[in-house]
Amino acid sequence: MASISPYNTKSGKRWRVQYRDPAGKVRSKRGFTRKTDAQAWADKNAVDVHSGDWINPALGRTTVEDLHPAWVARQSQLKPSTRAMNADIYRLHVEPVWAGRAVGGVKPSEVQTWVNGLEHSPSYVRNCHMVLAQHFDVAVRDGMVKKNPARGVRLPSKPVQPVKVYLTYGQLCQLADASKYPELIMLLGTVGLRWGEAAALRPCDLDPKRNRINITRSASKAGNSVEVVSPKTGPRSVAVPGDVMRMLVRRAADRPVDGLLWPNRNGEPMISPGHNSWFSGAVRDCMEPWVPVDPANPDGKKVRVKDPSFPRVTPYGLRHVAAGLMIQAGANVKMVSAQLGHASAKQTLDTYAHLWDDGLDQMMQSLGADVVKLQSRAVEK
Repeated sequence: MASISPYNTKSGKRWRVQYRDPAGKVRSKRGFTRKTDAQAWADKNAVDVHSGDWINPALGRTTVEDLHPAWVARQSQLKPSTRAMNADIYRLHVEPVWAGRAVGGVKPSEVQTWVNGLEHSPSYVRNCHMVLAQHFDVAVRDGMVKKNPARGVRLPSKPVQPVKVYLTYGQLCQLADASKYPELIMLLGTVGLRWGEAAALRPCDLDPKRNRINITRSASKAGNSVEVVSPKTGPRSVAVPGDVMRMLVRRAADRPVDGLLWPNRNGEPMISPGHNSWFSGAVRDCMEPWVPVDPANPDGKKVRVKDPSFPRVTPYGLRHVAAGLMIQAGANVKMVSAQLGHASAKQTLDTYAHLWDDGLDQMMQSLGADVVKLQSRAVEK
């Protein structure tokens, strides 16, 4: 049973609550201006003590900085590039504001004000909030606070997902022909590897007899360097079209068995090409090919002419191209999911269900045409 007693301060009378914690230790809570407030707090605290929800006030004085090592330890399973990005966010945005704050004294309204003041893109702001919220998650798990003050605040809307771009097989071959690495383009656009998985490939990963590639590694950018780590969803074996495998075998012919197929100048895996790269140059040559001013003189002056049928595509977009070509060829959800290395078939359906819907429409149109043919034959008979 808690006891409530008054005491005097320079500011006037105040009220103190004395109670026993679950271990039997006498504790007190001071500073109430009204006895009714002290009684309400004592009643609620008694319920927490008996229900097992009581939080040691001393633990609430733990700071965000104190929680940081535990948060860092939980980052170990992430890709190096993700770890580096999260570390930068903590250093630039979380640490200056929150490092010295006691977790038990942070209010959701304070977190909301901080979020509102971050003048960055919606996705970056959401990442900043995630890093802070994960620190408070540590405090909740360790019984330092009951609730995470960062959960439930209003965040900027998620950015609209870019429209997926699909190429025909002919367009994919056109892009490969315009590229510095045609075999890499064909690999990405038919097999559906992630860039990091392709960049980490070695001749010893190829199995030409079975037209298979063993995916056991992935290259991931971490700061100014590139690390080789395990694939995102674990090792897998993927099928490769015969023509593409022959291109890869030719590429591997003059390379060490355990060397990289596409090393950069430093012998490290290539990072995904961006603007003003060999890839963007190849895409431009397809979107705006050089065309002779005089068709009768193909070797004469040429100008770029926009081809509206060729869409802008990114290295990662070739993964979508591969999925589209697989589905067009008749692959089911399970096949595509295994080939792409998705965590589940649900992820594959969530991403590409519209392509199977299109295929269903085409199938029914084809079926309808067959029915018409059968009816015509019956009439002729």
